[in-house]
Amino acid sequence: MCINFGAFVRTNLFVDFSFRDESQYSSQLLSFLLETTELCLISGGWLLVSNAVINGSSSTLQLSVETSYRGISNYHNNQTFLTKSAMNELRTHLSFTQLRFHCSKQQGRTFHVTTVANSTGETVVQYFSGQTDVQPDACGSFVRMENDNSGLAGVCDNWGYQDGAFNVGKWGFSGKNQSRLYDHTAFTAPNYHWLLYPGSNPGDSRWECDDYLVGVSSGDFWKVFVR
Repeated sequence: MCINFGAFVRTNLFVDFSFRDESQYSSQLLSFLLETTELCLISGGWLLVSNAVINGSSSTLQLSVETSYRGISNYHNNQTFLTKSAMNELRTHLSFTQLRFHCSKQQGRTFHVTTVANSTGETVVQYFSGQTDVQPDACGSFVRMENDNSGLAGVCDNWGYQDGAFNVGKWGFSGKNQSRLYDHTAFTAPNYHWLLYPGSNPGDSRWECDDYLVGVSSGDFWKVFVR
């Protein structure tokens, strides 16, 4: 459930979120948040920054890639994901320390993990925020949420692609730049993927959550949060 972010900032409704200390954040971002009602804050202080939800057939699927952090206000269109540069811009204004990745398919499984709040988890945040190009280690960098039943989360030592090799135990795919948050974000070859790729033709599209070349159903989703 989302609440009005501007109202939250003004009235301090969520005591477990640190926006009450406005000195930590730029006037530009605070002004944006105060004036905007189209942001999604949920229990636990998580801010939704990327959101894709399947509402129809795979032949009509689209992904709106946002190059500015202000694009998070478009979450309600159910096809918005931030680029690396947008995440970098957001982090220069908002000192978030954790990421949460949550995808689920009606006819499949749920991948739901949160990066840990320590130096290991920080390497993941930096990678997806474009502060480093070094792919972080997967194992030890996240915890599984209660409803995670994915195969992917259980084989972290086989994640990733780096220097010509698969299954290297890393987040991401070397060479991916702006698309890190949605293109081979976490995967093992060939079984389990976090991957959103609309493709130039309907037959080229890949919308994968803990699977590989499996179709979609209405209600399938991919979401990324920060706090």
